[in-house]
Amino acid sequence: MIQEAIEGNGYKDVKECARSIKVPYDLFNKVIGGHIPKDMQLMEYAKKLHIDSRELILAAYRDKAPEEMKRYFNSVMLLEDHNDNVRETLELMDSFNSDQMAEFLNVARLIQKSPRNHCKKTLSLLMLYQQMPPEVMDHFDSLVLMSLRREDFAGLKHFRDEVEKQRLTQKSRRGKRSA
Repeated sequence: MIQEAIEGNGYKDVKECARSIKVPYDLFNKVIGGHIPKDMQLMEYAKKLHIDSRELILAAYRDKAPEEMKRYFNSVMLLEDHNDNVRETLELMDSFNSDQMAEFLNVARLIQKSPRNHCKKTLSLLMLYQQMPPEVMDHFDSLVLMSLRREDFAGLKHFRDEVEKQRLTQKSRRGKRSA
């Protein structure tokens, strides 16, 4: 993030930036190389480089955190960044009838079990679908249904395998934690 801010603020290199924002070059250069200084130092850099200090501190610790901890950083950032979306989702859920709520839960479970890259692709397809004219949507619906009915459809088989693999991995992790 700091490197991006240096470039975004038009500095030609780290040394020029350090001199301009009046911070010690040696420590500043180490931070860019991956050293995490005290939080107050990061907050000073953020202020001088016009970066959100909370994001910078979270990013610094997230990058150094063990893999199993990184998801906690991501969930905190998602909630922090998307409070309006969380509120809107809760409002929508309050307005659902029982059938809509059941369908919503099915979709949420599918998303939770799905690998992230599949979710991103699905979201992109959904956004594309929403922009289609109604007459094209009807044909698209038919194509999707035909594809889902075919058991030999390689992409669907791969998707099912990935979901199953992730589900088994999550089960084994839960088993290890409870043991």
